[in-house]
Amino acid sequence: MHNQNNEILKHLHELLQTNEDSIKGYKDAADHLKEGELSTIFYRFSQQRALFKEELKKCIRELGGDESEHTDFSHEVHRLWMDFKSGLNGSDTEKIIEDCKKADKQAAGSYEKALKADPPAYVKEIIANQHRMIKGAEVQLDEFKKHPEGR
Repeated sequence: MHNQNNEILKHLHELLQTNEDSIKGYKDAADHLKEGELSTIFYRFSQQRALFKEELKKCIRELGGDESEHTDFSHEVHRLWMDFKSGLNGSDTEKIIEDCKKADKQAAGSYEKALKADPPAYVKEIIANQHRMIKGAEVQLDEFKKHPEGR
């Protein structure tokens, strides 16, 4: 049980970092766009990920882990958001949407791995709900690409 708990904590820390990167990435996207409906949506996604982060911290504490502990793992989502930030200058809105979708797809993959680690039911429910909302964000971004008039 101790090894499984360590494995679950490792996944939760990865999700914590994933959300930290998403908070910054979506805020950067919103700041770049400055105004409009899409900018507002990006700010909301940033706030949503901040709430996810707090829920995950609570799970870590409840499982006996240290929420401030960072794991050493290659973090693809972080790299995607950093690439995104460095490419913001001169990026058009469609490219920004596409980059945000890429980072969210990678984040969704991290959530899927965490779900496969078989966490306790209450943790699994939180992870599954957050995963669903990230997938919903992808759908919302797709809609903006199809119907850009709301920008």
